[in-house]
Amino acid sequence: MMKRPRGLSIFLSFIAGIVVGVVAPRLLRGGADKVLFPEHRHEIARATSPDGTVDAVMEGIECGAPCSSGYSVSVVLKGGPPPKDTVQQVFVADDVVNAQIRWNEPHLLDISYDKAFIHSFRNVTYPLGRPGNVESWRYAVEIHLSPSSARFSYLPAGNQARASQ
Repeated sequence: MMKRPRGLSIFLSFIAGIVVGVVAPRLLRGGADKVLFPEHRHEIARATSPDGTVDAVMEGIECGAPCSSGYSVSVVLKGGPPPKDTVQQVFVADDVVNAQIRWNEPHLLDISYDKAFIHSFRNVTYPLGRPGNVESWRYAVEIHLSPSSARFSYLPAGNQARASQ
């Protein structure tokens, strides 16, 4: 039996420690999330723009008991599937009540709701944009948020910061 040099053993132990301490938990967490909390998406609403070019798509997102019900809105080529890439979603929220999507003009989408805990929002998107094709980026859609009350606040009344303070 041949002995390894002490330096090589220390180096291999160091590499094994990094793999166990850093890489393995990430792999397990990613796999556990998909097994224990699988994400299920279903289309709730679809509205075609007045010019007939794109659709606004609202999806419900469920992952079981430990997760709240989520919602996302994306703008896609007419008839196209909602994107799996979260970068293309213009609105992502939990705890949404009475959400609706409607086109006010060909390039102006309105997202209305009574209540929403908004995680992310983009007010402009380029749904036809393709890398390397300058012309495809000229079609833009602006997104407006329209809570049902102008004084809407997600925070309880006693928990709101006052502007005068």
